[in-house]
Amino acid sequence: MIDRASWSHPKVITAFLAVFLAGAAAGALAMKIVARGGFSSAPHTMRQMDRKELLEYFNHELKLTDKQQQQVESLLDDNFKYLQALGAQLDEVRLHGRESIAKLLDADQRKKFDKLMLEWQRAQK
Repeated sequence: MIDRASWSHPKVITAFLAVFLAGAAAGALAMKIVARGGFSSAPHTMRQMDRKELLEYFNHELKLTDKQQQQVESLLDDNFKYLQALGAQLDEVRLHGRESIAKLLDADQRKKFDKLMLEWQRAQK
């Protein structure tokens, strides 16, 4: 019998909710920016920028004051730390899901499953 109690665990629900809300907020912000034509001159997408590049981009495009620059830098630091924590939680959820599926499979299926997961990981990079 399949044990589905793990999906009702508060940590799992909280992680999914946090990822969903962060994604929804990021999507809404991105849509608003794109609708206004912002960031169209960016050399590459904001997702590809590290904290320093993003701060420099904001400084250049928005002409931030020194005080604003410090505040934005602090907010970016907080957001990057938050995203790292979410990424770690998401990795934990993925690992739990993989292990749960692997437990259901016989030896041959598990070999194929491991190969599929490895291919999927490579494709994601």
